[in-house]
Amino acid sequence: MLKFAAFWKVQRTIAGSAVSPGRKFLLSGLFGLMLAWGAVNAVCLWLDRWLYPGFRKIEVRKPIFIIAHPRSGTTLTHRLMLADPGRYSFARTYELLLPAITQKKLVRALGWFDRKFLGDTLHDWVRSKESSALGDLQDIHHFSFLEAEEDEWFYFMTFASGVSLSLFPYVEEFRDVMTFDQMSEQMQREHMDYYHGCLQRQIYLDGPEKAFCSKNTTTFIPKIETLAARYPDSRFLHIVRNPFEVAPSLLSLMASTWRQMGFPEDDIRNGLAVIHATNMAAYEQAFRALDALDLTRYHILDYRDIASAPKATMTAVYTALGIEMTPAYAQVLDALQEKARSHVSGHDYGLEEFGLSEDAIRADAPTVFQRYQFD
Repeated sequence: MLKFAAFWKVQRTIAGSAVSPGRKFLLSGLFGLMLAWGAVNAVCLWLDRWLYPGFRKIEVRKPIFIIAHPRSGTTLTHRLMLADPGRYSFARTYELLLPAITQKKLVRALGWFDRKFLGDTLHDWVRSKESSALGDLQDIHHFSFLEAEEDEWFYFMTFASGVSLSLFPYVEEFRDVMTFDQMSEQMQREHMDYYHGCLQRQIYLDGPEKAFCSKNTTTFIPKIETLAARYPDSRFLHIVRNPFEVAPSLLSLMASTWRQMGFPEDDIRNGLAVIHATNMAAYEQAFRALDALDLTRYHILDYRDIASAPKATMTAVYTALGIEMTPAYAQVLDALQEKARSHVSGHDYGLEEFGLSEDAIRADAPTVFQRYQFD
C-alpha cells in the first residue's frame, strides 16, 4: 500500500518550500522515517498471512461508521458507543499506526508485562510524553496513543491519505491521494482492500462476535457510498454541528499545527483556504450520500443533543439502528451523563480570525441550514 511516488513528491515539495533549511531537514527526515515505518508495517502485514491466516476468514459484520465534519463531536459520540461493555471492536491510535496482528500482539504483551511487573511505569511515561510533546494542541484536540482515533490513521504511514500529508499546508498538490473521490479507480480499490484487511485483523484480535465501531471525519465522507456497498449491513451515524463553529475550530487546529512546524504565513493561509473549501463542500456531499441510503441504515445526530443529553441521544441512536440497549449500558450512560454535559472546550476562536463570514458559509452549505436551525 506504500505510495512511493507520493513520498518523492512530498520530498520535492519540502525542498521547494519557503521554510528554513533546518526545518526542511527535519521535515524531510520525518517523512523519511514515516516511509521506513510504513515499510516495516508492510512486512508485518505480510507476516500476518503466514502467522495468523485465520484473520482472512473474518467477516466484517454490521460495522458502525461515525462520520462527521472535524470538531463535530465524533470523539464524544465514539466514546459513548464504546462504553457499551463488550459489544464493539475498535482501534486505538497505536493499533492504527501498527496495523498488523503481529505488531499489536507484541504491544499488548508489553502492556501486560508493564502492568504485572512494572506497575504501569511505561504506561505513565507514554502519557507524560504525550502531554509535554503536544502542549496546547491537546486543548484543541485530545490525542493519545492509548485511546481510539480515526480509522484514517490506518493510512498514516502509506502516503495514500490526507492524514499523513496534512502535516504540511500544500493541500492542493496532493488531492489525488488526499481525497478519496479524486483518486483513480485502481487506487480506490487498493485503498478499500487495505482498509478491509485492517478491519479483519482488528476484529480477529478483539473477537469475531464484535461489530467494528469507527469514527472518522471529512476524509470518510466521500467513502460513504463505497462503504455502504462493500458492507451491506453497515450503519452510519452522521453528526451535524453548526458550521459557524466547525469552520474556525478546524482551521485553528490546522493553523496551530503548521505554525508549530515553522511554515510561512502565506503558505498557511493558502492551505487553510483549500481546507475550508473542501470542508464546506463535504456538507452537501454527506447529505447526498446519506439520503441515497435506506432510512434504517443511518441516523443523523445534532451535536447540541450529544453534548447536553448523551443518554437520551444514545437511546435514540440504538432505537434508530435497531440495536438492543442492555441494562449494563444504560447504567454506564447514567454515570457518563454529567461528565459529558460538563465538557468545555479549552480553546476559543471566531470566524473573523480566519476572514470568514456567516453569509459565505450559509451559501457554501445551504442544506444544513435548511434542515437545522443554526444561527
